[in-house]
Amino acid sequence: MLQHFNTELSYTLVRSSRRKRLALQIKNGELYVRATPFCCQSQINAFIRLKLGWIHQQLYRQQQQLQHVKSEVTAQELRLLDQRVPLQKLVASKSGYVFDGEQLKVFCSHRVRSERQQLTYQQQIELWYQQQAIAWMGPRLDYWQERMQLRYRRFFVKAWRRRWGCCNSEQALGFNWHLIKAPGWVIDYVLVHELAHLKWMDHSADFWQLVRSHYPDVEAARHWLQQHQLWLLN
Repeated sequence: MLQHFNTELSYTLVRSSRRKRLALQIKNGELYVRATPFCCQSQINAFIRLKLGWIHQQLYRQQQQLQHVKSEVTAQELRLLDQRVPLQKLVASKSGYVFDGEQLKVFCSHRVRSERQQLTYQQQIELWYQQQAIAWMGPRLDYWQERMQLRYRRFFVKAWRRRWGCCNSEQALGFNWHLIKAPGWVIDYVLVHELAHLKWMDHSADFWQLVRSHYPDVEAARHWLQQHQLWLLN
């Protein structure tokens, strides 16, 4: 539930019966207040007031990170793994895209109204990203499942705002297609993480032991994702 502390600061209030005390989280440039079911509003306001300095510092830091990364990639190029892909937007008889391995050309149909052209270009870019994610992740999943001696039934890609992957009881794995903008070694961590859930459907010590036995750079990959999550998801 979206709440307002003052005219400049808003937050999402999340109550949980499993929580024992108040906590703050800043994710993707947004503030979350996590509270017990019976925590009153005056306590929440007092807690936010106490932490205002930290909140503004963290919000500023995340905004600076996002601007720094965006400044590295111009409007005429996209990030794909460790590559920078030149982007060209064109008007054609129908909407679509063409990628020759070096440059991406996205087309907007001349029948599309001018106010919807940018949306059409963005939709084509997202379709391209999804196709690239599937093409890259499939062979890497095959590689890792052989090493880990685990088997998944299928995988899919999706755009989530607050997760990188998932694993369900039907042995289907899902991955955030925005990951394809990250370096390959970071994506590998997410693949290993979700494959490990085929054996351990939790984050127990046994789970982390399995992940680290195949992917020792867990902390480095998690740190990279935390530092770049705003850029990846925008």
